[in-house]
Amino acid sequence: MNRSLESWQNEAIRCIRCGACQNVCPVFKELQVESTVARGRVKLIRGVINKDLDLTEGLIDKMSLCLMCKACVANCPSGVKVDKLVEAARKEITEKKGLSPLKNLVFRLVLKNRWIFDTGMRTGRFFQGLVFRKGPEGQGMLPRMSLGIDKRRLLSPLAQKTFKSLYPEVVNVPEAKMKVAFFTGCMINYIYPDTGRAVINVLKRNGVEVRIPPLQNCCGTPVRINGDYETAKTMAKANIDVLLKENYDSVVVACGTCGLSLKEEYAELFQDDPIYLEKAKILGSRVKDFTELVVALEGFQDKMGHLPLKVTYHDPCHLARGLRVKAQPRKIIRSIPGVVFQEMDKADTCCGSGGSFSLYHYELSTKINDHKVNTIKETGAELLVTGCSACRMHIADGLNRQGIAVQVMHTAQLIEMAYESKQRRITKNLGV
Repeated sequence: MNRSLESWQNEAIRCIRCGACQNVCPVFKELQVESTVARGRVKLIRGVINKDLDLTEGLIDKMSLCLMCKACVANCPSGVKVDKLVEAARKEITEKKGLSPLKNLVFRLVLKNRWIFDTGMRTGRFFQGLVFRKGPEGQGMLPRMSLGIDKRRLLSPLAQKTFKSLYPEVVNVPEAKMKVAFFTGCMINYIYPDTGRAVINVLKRNGVEVRIPPLQNCCGTPVRINGDYETAKTMAKANIDVLLKENYDSVVVACGTCGLSLKEEYAELFQDDPIYLEKAKILGSRVKDFTELVVALEGFQDKMGHLPLKVTYHDPCHLARGLRVKAQPRKIIRSIPGVVFQEMDKADTCCGSGGSFSLYHYELSTKINDHKVNTIKETGAELLVTGCSACRMHIADGLNRQGIAVQVMHTAQLIEMAYESKQRRITKNLGV
């Protein structure tokens, strides 16, 4: 991907303007504007490549109105990599126009530097009450003032303790069947340690030793998709070096976006660096989503107890269309005694989060999210399960706005609940 925009000319001309992307693009469905659908963006990018168009503010805005959900790519009869074209355009914009002051600060000072990022997030938990107030019924938090975030945006608070601070570097198990490294990602470490705890507990119950590399950092996806490739490469190199330091059986992720970055997109960053290209490929070959690993473990379902719940599942875009993990979470859910699984309509449609997209384009993201919330409501489920923390937060925001009492959790947490249910039954039968 470290190529000039002009080198993408052949990819851009493959678009036959058939309009198939109109049927699946969440943004186009809301705006009904040609320049916000894949074929429209491709035409704009061709105009820039051919020097017919300049990088105007209007064009830059159109490039920002993309969720990077890959729906257009999955449904394109010509196989045009629209997401990569948009990335290339954003890279060109960053190189020619620079980053905004806020992104420059966040990407190049904070995210790039592990110590600064970690210190800032740890410190932030003490002061978040000054900037945010409690949400409705004490759930989540809402901005007290406009800080580039819509004041209606319900966010999950920073955890009082980071996930990595709760566990030793190595979580040992007797006679381990395998040894894995756990790439936590930012949201699990700083916001949803309950997901990380569930991952650890489930893997321990199945005889898997887990190492949590302390020097791992943000995967770099927010930086890369905003066009700052040099910073993204620096971050990728650091994570590659950390995760290849020891020879694990697998590198486990519990986030589709982090997983896709480690599995495929790091290698794309280093096409001009043969040393790190090879390292990135080795790392990519070891990456597994948590649910991929679980379903491959013999007898994982034997430890599950009864859960009388009606459950539905939301496919995160990068997990379903990026890592192509769709069957595994459903197999897990259907394996739990007592659970009634109700498939929602268009479960793999984007929820509208798109990482920072929902912060910069909140009004639009809520309209997209409302469709997802409505389909959840139609299932009659009391619990929504997903494999992405960003989706979890955004959908919880949508459910809260509509006053729908559906709990949202990660797939790992549902398995943990099932395991605990059986353990409680065994303990009760033993009279302990």
